Amino acid sequence: MGKMRGEPSTITSPHAPDLGAVKEWLEEAVRAMRLVELVAAVLALITRMRDLNTELTKKLGEMRRARPQSEKLRRVEQQLVLSFATVGAVKSDENDDAGAEKPERAKKSRRGRDPGRAALPDHLERVPEVKVVPPGMRTCPLCAETMLTVGRSCCEILEVRPAELYVRQRLDERVACRNCDTIVPAPTPAELVERGKLGTTLIIEALADKYLEHQPIERQCLPWSRTGVDIAPQTLGRSVAVAIDTLAPVAQMIATLTRAPGLLATDATGIPVLDRDAPDGIRHGTMWCWTNALWVTFFYSPQGDSDSVRRFLGDDLCRTVQCDGTNITTFLERAGGKRPGCWSHGRRGFAEAARGGDRIAMQGLRKIAPLFLIERESALNGETAAERLARRRAQSQPVVDDIAAWVAEQRAVIPPKTPLGAALGYLERQWRRLVLFLEDGNIELTNNRVERQLRKLVPGRRNWLFTWEDLGGERTAHVLTIVGSCVAYGVNPRAYLHLVTKLSVAGWPEAKRRDLLPDRLSLTHPGLLVRERGYAALPEPSGPHRLLAK
Repeated sequence: MGKMRGEPSTITSPHAPDLGAVKEWLEEAVRAMRLVELVAAVLALITRMRDLNTELTKKLGEMRRARPQSEKLRRVEQQLVLSFATVGAVKSDENDDAGAEKPERAKKSRRGRDPGRAALPDHLERVPEVKVVPPGMRTCPLCAETMLTVGRSCCEILEVRPAELYVRQRLDERVACRNCDTIVPAPTPAELVERGKLGTTLIIEALADKYLEHQPIERQCLPWSRTGVDIAPQTLGRSVAVAIDTLAPVAQMIATLTRAPGLLATDATGIPVLDRDAPDGIRHGTMWCWTNALWVTFFYSPQGDSDSVRRFLGDDLCRTVQCDGTNITTFLERAGGKRPGCWSHGRRGFAEAARGGDRIAMQGLRKIAPLFLIERESALNGETAAERLARRRAQSQPVVDDIAAWVAEQRAVIPPKTPLGAALGYLERQWRRLVLFLEDGNIELTNNRVERQLRKLVPGRRNWLFTWEDLGGERTAHVLTIVGSCVAYGVNPRAYLHLVTKLSVAGWPEAKRRDLLPDRLSLTHPGLLVRERGYAALPEPSGPHRLLAK
């Protein structure tokens, strides 16, 4: 039997206990009057079996849940599982709460508040629909006089025009000379797919529906087939691929700006890739997400190793790259760079342990919570990097010192193989990276922004199941790069895709490619900017990124 640090040896295996051996050991301990050893061994066995039961209960709950559980402190407190080891503490807490007088909530008055519905956006087109009083009702029922119009009440109702297909007939004129029979046709306009039967607008709509609304190409063709128009999924899919290749230079320029000097942040997730040579026909590639200020870049790699990080960064490895606790990017520190940690990852283990009934883990969550409140207050005030650094040194530093002392105290008594022990071990191992935010106001407290960007990919890979080989993964990265940067700059991604594609097809100069990026194109085309209460796939950036967005 293994002996873990901080606890005595157990009597038998907690996985498959031998009751005969337990009985024999107990009888021998009683005869020898080894009461202290007897109590310690029994408690160690019960504790270990409790931890195993808690872990199995947590895994069973994760298999049953349909979506990730909330990690907010209030939600974790509500989800706290009561274990037999903490029933007494819970009861005492409940008794204390019962004896205290609960403050009465002040009733909110609705006086002065508009109880009606919210007004519809002003930028939408208004289509008047005049409703007149019928002739039979225009005669006064009291004096039989014909009544006159004195005004109209306006009722606004949001409607939609259903999408419909139509055939755009392009009639190209030809002129001929009467003397020598020379024929000159009208110049043929550029099309996204030369001599194709699908128009540019239809192709871009399909592209946006796939990567914004996560609708597979095959599913998009079904509604049109019900109207009597059969569009082959292969034809629409190849046309969408041509559109992505047309937009690839824009995505590559965004990647260049993302690699520019500044604070980088990254994270990765898997993506299924169709490979007929793989054992099951599908293998898994890696999609990296990189952010720098408001720029967002997705980078596909067949493997999620350190070489893929090197390929994206190039020769400049002495960078500050914020990420989680993975060892894939440790080579950056050896090259002279910094790798700030993520406090969301640091508290995640405590949230999982707290859901299993560990009250000590709840203490850790409450000690970490002030760090997030301080960052939120800084973001709401729109502070610069210098101002935020001053706030951190004044307010966050004492919180961090208290967490460090608490971790050292608990590590001495908590077994390392328990859920709480694993969470404490993560903080201890990543501590020098987690405290780097106290040295630079540009460093974020968490890496949550990158994780939110990766969520764009998750619904898609569930719907369209896989990408077509590695080329499909690269094309997916190009589209997500453009979409992520558009949202960060407050640009409607669907409208942007339509405009930038048509400008590219029309022969936009290569020397002015920079003017096609969302930050500059929105200046010349203000209609691209998202209206109030409009498209919002991501929350507004915080800290310095929030100031850049303004």
